[in-house]
Amino acid sequence: MKSNNSEKSVIFVAGATGAIGYKLCLILKQNKYTVYGMTRSIEKAKFLEAIGVIPVIANIFEAERIKALMNEIDPDVVIHQLTDLPYGLSPEGMKQARINTARIRKEGTYNLIQALKTKSCKLIVQSIAFAYIPNESCYDEQSELDLNSVNPILKLNAEGIYALEQQVLLSGLDHAILRYGKLYGKATGSLPAELCKVNVDAAAHAAYLAIENGEGVYQIVEDDLIYKNIKAKNDLSFDPNYRFYIC
Repeated sequence: MKSNNSEKSVIFVAGATGAIGYKLCLILKQNKYTVYGMTRSIEKAKFLEAIGVIPVIANIFEAERIKALMNEIDPDVVIHQLTDLPYGLSPEGMKQARINTARIRKEGTYNLIQALKTKSCKLIVQSIAFAYIPNESCYDEQSELDLNSVNPILKLNAEGIYALEQQVLLSGLDHAILRYGKLYGKATGSLPAELCKVNVDAAAHAAYLAIENGEGVYQIVEDDLIYKNIKAKNDLSFDPNYRFYIC
């Protein structure tokens, strides 16, 4: 982080045109940050330019390219919002998308962390809050992942999250891990789930709040009787009712 409080941090958002990433970029620009946004698409880069984000076209699996970018930009904060779950994804395409996302969480996270090994920056990453062992009375940041699930999709989710989180926890970087509930709201294509849900605006705002205050693992969910958000509220001042408005 920059030592001069009058100078805003430089933020690098990986996955800047995803549902959370794009809304996060809007929030960061509203708060006067210098923002670099990574996308694989030349077309989507134009959307970033339109909101004042500096677009960076790259693939997270290109390790040397990612390392060169981190050396060139030298960000104060890197926010990892990468998945491969595009808007309007068909049920037929969901299986492959989950496989791709698990690979991003394992290999992509590895490449990003390796690129930051010599940097003194903060790393904030997207995790999920619905990969736990089922049928528990409540879930919080101490709950165990369902790594031995008999359901292959749930097992894949848990394995991807475990790989991501362990790499971050052992990286030596200042970090915050945000375990998001099931997203809903504009740009998600999803209606609210009954439990373990979070609006995409509140999810993006949590990442913004973690820049200054986050340290460790946080469950980012709306208020319900099973999934707890107490730590996020206390440490981050997380508000599940937050919605983004253009000033």
